[in-house]
Amino acid sequence: MKPFSLVLSTLLWYFSNTSSSVHALLLGNETDHLALLKFKESISRDPFRILDSWNHTSNNHFCMWHGITCNNRPNKQQRVIGLNLSGYHLHGSLSPQLSNLSFLRFIDLQNNSFYGDIPQELGHLKRLQVLYLNNNSLTGEIPINLTSCSQLTNLHLSWNNLIGKIPIEIGSLSKLKELFISSNSLSGRIPPSIGNLTSLTHLALVFNNLEGKIPQELCALQNLTDLLLDSNKLSGTLPSCLYKNMSSLSALSIAYNNINGSLPANMFHNLPNLQFFQIASNRFSGTIPISVANASSLEILDFAKNKFVGQVPSLGKLTKLQFLSVSENNLGGVPTKDLKFLNSLTNCSNLYMLSISVNNFGGQLPNYIGNLSTHLRNLYLGYNQIYGKIPAELGNLVNSLEHATLRFRWEYSGYFWTVSEDGIITVE
Repeated sequence: MKPFSLVLSTLLWYFSNTSSSVHALLLGNETDHLALLKFKESISRDPFRILDSWNHTSNNHFCMWHGITCNNRPNKQQRVIGLNLSGYHLHGSLSPQLSNLSFLRFIDLQNNSFYGDIPQELGHLKRLQVLYLNNNSLTGEIPINLTSCSQLTNLHLSWNNLIGKIPIEIGSLSKLKELFISSNSLSGRIPPSIGNLTSLTHLALVFNNLEGKIPQELCALQNLTDLLLDSNKLSGTLPSCLYKNMSSLSALSIAYNNINGSLPANMFHNLPNLQFFQIASNRFSGTIPISVANASSLEILDFAKNKFVGQVPSLGKLTKLQFLSVSENNLGGVPTKDLKFLNSLTNCSNLYMLSISVNNFGGQLPNYIGNLSTHLRNLYLGYNQIYGKIPAELGNLVNSLEHATLRFRWEYSGYFWTVSEDGIITVE
């Protein structure tokens, strides 16, 4: 009897556990199935009919539905790990039932027309790594519960209509690498807790209503390559640690704010990887740092609309330079020296945009202006004290300048030039 009892017990244990496993398998499948159908119900317009495949037929498992990725685990639960419906112009709200897809690792719903609030329930997705909701019409505040998604590496919420403050709790997302919350209506200060995100490589908060000083804590982000804070209401001075301790930076943009102060002569010495530097439309004063002459990786350099004085340094080592603007400052004032830097720019063979307008540059337009890049499309020299003959060499640029003629370029740019019978030009 003992052997029979042992076999019977074993069989009962097996079927009991098999039954519970099957039940869990079916339950997991059904939970995901229902959550996806609820998401579909929240879509009011699907112009490309990409959700037509989302139906109940028995031979159409939800893992085969358009935009759905499931894990590949033979003989185990097939659970949804990815939802990718970007760029289909879907119109509707975000269903809170998405939170029932508990195995989700990435959500990509960018470039659609989702509206309403971001559901607080998304904070229950403990496995979520990527959340792309940018370029929709989402409103309300950034849910604090999102900061419970401790596995998040990419959070993109740009180009929506979000309001309120950036949650202080965002500093708890220790694995975050990309934080894009640009082009919303966020207000308040940049939380110093962002300095805790030591894995962060990209931070973009542009086109909001953020105010106050740039937190010193951002300097703890030693892996940061892109720091984009332009078009806000930031004030104070530029933290010196941003150019002393952050050699990883390739892009720094703080344009269109209210930041003031002067820039030290050596500020570019510790920024060997800098490609994009934009500080236009602030209240910086003093001279342009001489060390910019050695920032050989620079491609975009924009000092426009500040209060800089003195001369523009020689930029001949910036052979990758494409865009240079120093317009609307107080540069120049020494006619014999003012335009010498133009000679160094003849080494910048990729230059397509040069603006030195609205300054105090004086003297005659040098002949070597005709040696500028053959890619030059935009040339703004107006509203200075430049005088003299038009160099014949300027004709070298006719084919590259937009609309093919210098005269049309000036008129198109809103600047004016007059020429007398003997070839004397006055640029205004």
